[in-house]
Amino acid sequence: MIAQEILFADDFSFMASKEIDRYVTHALCHEGEASFHLAGQPFRMRKGDCIVITHGELVTDMSVSDDFRVTVLYLLGEYALKNMPKNDYDVIGKLTLLRNPVLPLTEHEREVFMEDVNLIKRRYTGTDHHFHDELVGCLTMAFCLDIYDFHARIYENPQISKQGAAILTRFIDMLKSGEYVRHREVSYYASQLFITPKYLSEICKKTSGFSANFWISRFTITGITRLLAEKDLTLKTISDNFNFSSLPYFCRYVQNLLGVTPSEYREGLTSHG
Repeated sequence: MIAQEILFADDFSFMASKEIDRYVTHALCHEGEASFHLAGQPFRMRKGDCIVITHGELVTDMSVSDDFRVTVLYLLGEYALKNMPKNDYDVIGKLTLLRNPVLPLTEHEREVFMEDVNLIKRRYTGTDHHFHDELVGCLTMAFCLDIYDFHARIYENPQISKQGAAILTRFIDMLKSGEYVRHREVSYYASQLFITPKYLSEICKKTSGFSANFWISRFTITGITRLLAEKDLTLKTISDNFNFSSLPYFCRYVQNLLGVTPSEYREGLTSHG
């Protein structure tokens, strides 16, 4: 099935979809608040906050207040990339958003966000324009530039070098593509990037605030918990899928990261289901 390039929503239900890792999430909170974890780190979104999440597969524990109201625009990753402004800010911006995806907006910026989304929605759903795709692409690019502008105001001088940002982006992209399923050694990724493991670790720590092992483990455990939610898969099957040498080693790995065994994690899903 062909994924839809743009999705509009007034809640976060799509965040639970298996397809979320293919989309970039842009959301503006109008009332109430939402809390979630990104790569294991806790964040809170309140009235007037915008969030931009480029790696939806790393979002867990999403919960919202009873009075929560939000406007959400999901852009398919390939579509967003095709209509991304051609400048260097995207790389640095993505990394600071990986550190903290919450952008507190001014009243004017909130108005701009809603104007952009409403215009994209109106022109995207109307198909009578002879240059519909090009038109919507231009509106999407304008929206991205506005997001850049919000971000640049908040992070006036992000302390990230272009070289470090480029290396970390390539590393994260490798993980996002699923390399972690078979490779969980820093040395493997360093060799693919033609740098030393020590240098990759230094770049990760300096640029993102976390080690290379942290990012490998975070993508791995996120993938594992998704499979643990599929009750028809045995623990042995999941362990084999992730190339663990033995089931006991797999169980220790999960317990070290989650604080519970794979079976206990599954029991928790059942009790909350």
